[in-house]
Amino acid sequence: LGSLANDPKATEDYTKETDELIARVGTMQQAGRIDEAVEEMLVLEKKCRTSSDAISTSKLLCKICQMYYDVKEWSKLKEHIVLLAKKRGQLRRAIMDMVHLAMGWLDGLDKEKKLELIGCLDDVTAGKIFVEVEKARLTMMLSQMKEEEGDVEEAANLLQEVQVEAFGAMEAREKTEYILEQIRLVIAKKDFVRTQIISKKINPKLLDKEEFQDLKIKYYEFMVVYWLHEKKFLEVCKCYLSIFNTARVQADESKWSAALTAHVIYLVLAPYDNEQADMLHRLSTLEAKKLDKVPVFQTLIKLFLRKEITAWPLKDDATLKGHLVFQDKPHEGASARWDMLKKRVVQHNIKVISEYYEHLHTARFCELIGLADKEAEEELSELVCSKFVYAKIDRPAGQIRFGQKQTYTDRLNNWSDSITKMLDLVENSCHLIQKEQMVHAARSKLKPKK
Repeated sequence: LGSLANDPKATEDYTKETDELIARVGTMQQAGRIDEAVEEMLVLEKKCRTSSDAISTSKLLCKICQMYYDVKEWSKLKEHIVLLAKKRGQLRRAIMDMVHLAMGWLDGLDKEKKLELIGCLDDVTAGKIFVEVEKARLTMMLSQMKEEEGDVEEAANLLQEVQVEAFGAMEAREKTEYILEQIRLVIAKKDFVRTQIISKKINPKLLDKEEFQDLKIKYYEFMVVYWLHEKKFLEVCKCYLSIFNTARVQADESKWSAALTAHVIYLVLAPYDNEQADMLHRLSTLEAKKLDKVPVFQTLIKLFLRKEITAWPLKDDATLKGHLVFQDKPHEGASARWDMLKKRVVQHNIKVISEYYEHLHTARFCELIGLADKEAEEELSELVCSKFVYAKIDRPAGQIRFGQKQTYTDRLNNWSDSITKMLDLVENSCHLIQKEQMVHAARSKLKPKK
């Protein structure tokens, strides 16, 4: 019952006949009677196929292909692969085994024959869910060949359309590697819109597993490239934080140091908001021990946390400028990032000034932030437009007024609050006076009569 036990759908077992025929065609192959041997196998193949004997059918299909491969008859090999796969009612198991066998030959072929066989197998696997993983692997091979030829755009176009995230038969790691390869190619093609779309196919929680650590680092390195293109430094710093928190990186001081320092710089470069300020405070507290080993970057965090004016250029600007963030390799735009650091220092200084001053002369303001009159006005105007600070410039008088202008509603609310506080104080005072009067009355009763 061998074949019947393994394949419940089989109505008849042709295992014995198949084994005998395969042994006989081996002798015919040595005698050069290939076509005659194939004709005999095709007759038995039809019987096996109509009886749903998948194992015997698979053996026959693989033997036919193997014979043509052994004698290097490529045209007949490709012809029979397509012919056998498209036969009426062909069994899934047989097609899968034949495709697996043919894919095993690809690495040993020259470029031209490899392309022809990939094209043939691509036709066979098209539209068949049970060989979708094999089709995806073939597409990957073709894409790699196109990239080796220097046609990155065509390589990306081939790979980006494969929806591997929906493949149930593909293992999670292979699926993730496939999607990362798609991201790499679309980034190389400078298609950043598609980069964002493809990146959402990966679940970040999956990358937290121990066996996915190398892929996690690779994923976030690609996302750094994307967010730098979008000029969203807060997202870039979050990517470096994820890399820093990876166990493999934590085990190597040189790696966590590089990730931590990059995280610090991009966090400082990010526009000021509640989230950025919160991340700065948490970083200075939670990673204090590791920051002690990189004192220059610890000082940089403290400069932005303190409510003090910071002079430009910075004390350690030579060390900071030597960091990879401010180099054009691996990521372009180093000079723009350095200018942005200066801009963030100026914005920090303006915020500090706005908290200490209500009125300030323009000349003194320019002196404090170290900019010319026009540049200072531009920086302040930009911050006011983004509602970072509230200020009003009186050019003829040369004065700046900080603070938000109160509306009539605000004034009425303040007056109401003040009245409420005053009435609360009066009420508390009355309670205290009444308490003292009661205590005094009780004491007078307790005094002995003379």
